[in-house]
Amino acid sequence: MQEYGITALQMQPSLFKKMTISKIVDKRKHENLGYFISEKYKNMIVDVIKEIEKKEKMAKLKILKKHQDLEFLELGIDDGLNIEVMKLIR
Repeated sequence: MQEYGITALQMQPSLFKKMTISKIVDKRKHENLGYFISEKYKNMIVDVIKEIEKKEKMAKLKILKKHQDLEFLELGIDDGLNIEVMKLIR
């Protein structure tokens, strides 16, 4: 993967035509600004990105579920949502 500075892209916008999958950085601030994915490769990568996002959301749901269960245990309350959330998690 090639790395391009934001200044170089501002000075030469034609670089985007040459890029396939590249990292965009701000070399002055030493920051990663993101990634550029050519339309040619976007279709291949979109499915992978969606799968990763789905896994991240499920992990967050599981953490929230555990936290919620602990709170209800402390209060001695069962809201009936436990079964519905477990169906979503699985």
